[in-house]
Amino acid sequence: MPIFQFINAENLSLMKKKQIVLLNLLTAIIFALLFYKNYVGLNLLLFEILVVPIMIYLNKPVKFNKLNISVLAGLGISAIMVLILNTSWSIFVNIITLFTLSGVLAYQGFRSYIHAFAESFFRLFSSQISILLDWGEPVIINTQKDNKKNKFGINKVVYLIIIPFSVLILFIVLYTSASSKFYAQFEEIFSAFQRFLESIDFLFIIFIIFGSIVANALYMKTKPVGLHNLDLNSKDNLFRIRKRNYINFKPTGLKMQYLSGVVLLASLNFLIMYFNILDFIYLWFGFEWDGTFLKEFVHEGTWVLVFSIFLSAGIALFFFRRNLNFYSKNKWLKRLTILWIAQNMIMLVSVVLRNYWYIHYFGLAYKRIAVLFFLLLTLVGLITIIIKITNIKSSYYLWKVNGFALFTVLVLTTCVNWDLHIAKYNFKHYNRSLIDFRFMAKLNNSALPYTIKTLEELEEINKIQEEAMPFELSEHRSYLWDIYTYQVEVLEKRHRFVERYENMNWLEWNLADYQTYQKLQNM
Repeated sequence: MPIFQFINAENLSLMKKKQIVLLNLLTAIIFALLFYKNYVGLNLLLFEILVVPIMIYLNKPVKFNKLNISVLAGLGISAIMVLILNTSWSIFVNIITLFTLSGVLAYQGFRSYIHAFAESFFRLFSSQISILLDWGEPVIINTQKDNKKNKFGINKVVYLIIIPFSVLILFIVLYTSASSKFYAQFEEIFSAFQRFLESIDFLFIIFIIFGSIVANALYMKTKPVGLHNLDLNSKDNLFRIRKRNYINFKPTGLKMQYLSGVVLLASLNFLIMYFNILDFIYLWFGFEWDGTFLKEFVHEGTWVLVFSIFLSAGIALFFFRRNLNFYSKNKWLKRLTILWIAQNMIMLVSVVLRNYWYIHYFGLAYKRIAVLFFLLLTLVGLITIIIKITNIKSSYYLWKVNGFALFTVLVLTTCVNWDLHIAKYNFKHYNRSLIDFRFMAKLNNSALPYTIKTLEELEEINKIQEEAMPFELSEHRSYLWDIYTYQVEVLEKRHRFVERYENMNWLEWNLADYQTYQKLQNM
């Protein structure tokens, strides 16, 4: 019987269930030993070296396709980046990639990253329920000695052991509370039990339980929610569906849809052209900072424009979703739609410029970097829409290609220590960009060597900032830290890091912490 069939009481032998449970228990114990009271570092790589071969073994024979290989490669890259850079982002991407890998191995044949990730997400929860349901059902075992059917399951354990024992304990507690003489008979037992409880490290037990939950999500098989079959049955190309019309006039026919699309897209092209011309004049070639915090200019304006770009993409997909792709006279609709998408790309460049000016005057930050990658993915999405229209591709094609782009960007962004570059960039450009000392103090430990400044350096930075900024910094002290608060916070952070590093377990080792410690020692 193939191992990759769904786990249930009908098609899984008791031996196979015991194998799953033993692997689950082994993984849970190792998980606790690796991560109990330890920060993430080398231990994450060791854990994945253990579980990935087990996942492949339980799902054999594994038919590796491009998606399986790329997810496995992404997991390896992100795990190495956790060991080298040890950023929160690399850890996050590594974890979601691990669970995505468990999904693509369990439900083989996925081609879309979006579908695979969504199916894996649901599997995180269904796997926990599945193991309870499977072991709650009795398993029939046929023996050669007789034809009797013996039932084994958790029901016998519950009814014959757990319930009677629990009720017995309850009445012992009640009787000991009511009679001191009765309590004296069990005093030694209670004392021994209390000493036993005090000797147990319940936090370690919690780590074992959490490790078991993780192992369930990685090893257990559950019935997919439907995305797997949808992915297998989807095609990259659209095919014409011919329908007979039994009336002479149909308002929603292809010709009416075509004319409606031409009128709408022609109007929208003129509107967005006027908007882009204004951006050319006032943003591309004539931008002047008025000294405000650029909140409306960037935060509100950026997301409104991004929403309009997505709305534009939705309009294009609406008109080219079905048989209008095959309409013989749709030439002008295609031209207007491609022009509309191209003008949205120009608008996207304007959004990039807004973010550029924000970084120029207010420095680098996580969200400002994230916006750039988000806009890159948006550009890829617009390009794939043009490909869909010109080559008559399906919506599934868009999900597949853009899902791959998203996964690739996520993995590649783990290869950069953003905190370190933020610290370097912001302090390098303090003569023109506002330094948010509160934010700089919250960067991860790898940025410490670049955020620790002497009081003389901070006073010089603060002096130049006050001269460079067109607004009074003192008016924003409710939010912005002064240099003295910043220095105290950073020096305390340095002390905490050095103390933690010098008492660090070898399982927590990572290159970023090692290099940071060496730089701090040499300062």
